[in-house]
Amino acid sequence: MKKKLLLSLWAISFLLLPKTLLAEDYSDEEYWEAHCEGNQSAECDAYRAYLLEENRNTINELEDALANLEEEFDNAVAVANEAKAEIDILEAEIATLNGEISKLEEKIAVLEEDIAENEVLVEELNQRVLTRMREAQASMHFNPYLDFLLGSTSFDDLMRRSYGVEAIVSKDEEDRDELIETITKLDADKKELDDSKAELDSKRQTLLESQAYYYEMEETYLAIADEIEAEIIDKQNELDSVRQNYSDILSQIGDISGIPSSAGLLSPAPGASINEGTWYYNSGGVHLGVDYGLGMGASLYAPANGVVILSADGCPSTGYLGDGCGANIGGVYAGGNQVIMIVSAQDRVYGVSFFHLQQGSPTGTGTIAEGDYVGRVGSSGNSTGPHCHIELYYLGEGDMADIQNDYLLRDYTLGFNCGWGYAGLDRLCENGVGAPCRLRPELYFGT
Repeated sequence: MKKKLLLSLWAISFLLLPKTLLAEDYSDEEYWEAHCEGNQSAECDAYRAYLLEENRNTINELEDALANLEEEFDNAVAVANEAKAEIDILEAEIATLNGEISKLEEKIAVLEEDIAENEVLVEELNQRVLTRMREAQASMHFNPYLDFLLGSTSFDDLMRRSYGVEAIVSKDEEDRDELIETITKLDADKKELDDSKAELDSKRQTLLESQAYYYEMEETYLAIADEIEAEIIDKQNELDSVRQNYSDILSQIGDISGIPSSAGLLSPAPGASINEGTWYYNSGGVHLGVDYGLGMGASLYAPANGVVILSADGCPSTGYLGDGCGANIGGVYAGGNQVIMIVSAQDRVYGVSFFHLQQGSPTGTGTIAEGDYVGRVGSSGNSTGPHCHIELYYLGEGDMADIQNDYLLRDYTLGFNCGWGYAGLDRLCENGVGAPCRLRPELYFGT
């Protein structure tokens, strides 16, 4: 369970200062800035500790706001990209429909030409019939067909002429009926094509409306993304400014470097037996520290000079297997009541974690000297009996203040960025991994 090392600012604020100084009213910033410029007094150190806390809180807020903005930006771009994808799909569908409509229009044009030609032929037949009727009505004689029949020279000739006239009239009617039937069929075919074209036109219109909607969506969300991107830049600039201010304040505090490095690491649990060692439980499973067996309420001590950066208290003194209490009180998940510190021995800087302490026993944040009281053995959190689980980290060589400040500014976790569970085995100092890395406490503390 990752937690930011926010607590070093509290550690700094307690370095050489009585807690009562932290209750000072710092609302008149102009006074305090002028008063503490170049001033390394205790009250000015307290003021700088206050500024660090304020800046760290601001950094956290800005980082959260920046993360939210980046998420909003990614969401806006994702929606815009989805809209663009829909536009591309619709464009392909519209292109397909346009091709189908174009083919239908070509077929309709051909049918219209055929219909027009057949209508001309029908009109010609109609005109011929009308002409014959007019000629028959205009003459006092019988119509030409009858004259033609009366001109027969014999009965056989009459019958022959009669059949001929009937065939001519029948042929005209037959041709006209066939043409009318063809026109009727062409009209039906044209209507079917017109209906199909109307359906495709309607579908195309629907697709065009959908495409217009997605164009608008794409434009809207790209504009939103642009606005968010501008906010991200502003927020990032603000965050950089606050971080720089934070760094400037840290550079004014030299008191931490005044803590002397211890001659060596003392045992935090004198006389204790080792119930479980690193890196695995006796029964199997990863175990990233040492379980020191002592009776309930036995005292634990600081192994070297340093600073307590976290003190978490509030879990019942007796927990149980699977009890996750720890993260809920600001510490490591399942660690119960706990103390985490940074110490220095022989100019080498270490992180030390004490877990499963008795409720009400953890020492507060601030400076601590080797052999000072840390807390009492308990069984809080994920524990089945009184013991203290201790983890040891190598953080680097040199000035403890520089290393601690580096951790403050670089978003480290309560596991000193060494991971948990099986991932915690990836950063073992004994495998040649550089700082930060995990050490075997039993090799450094003994019993």
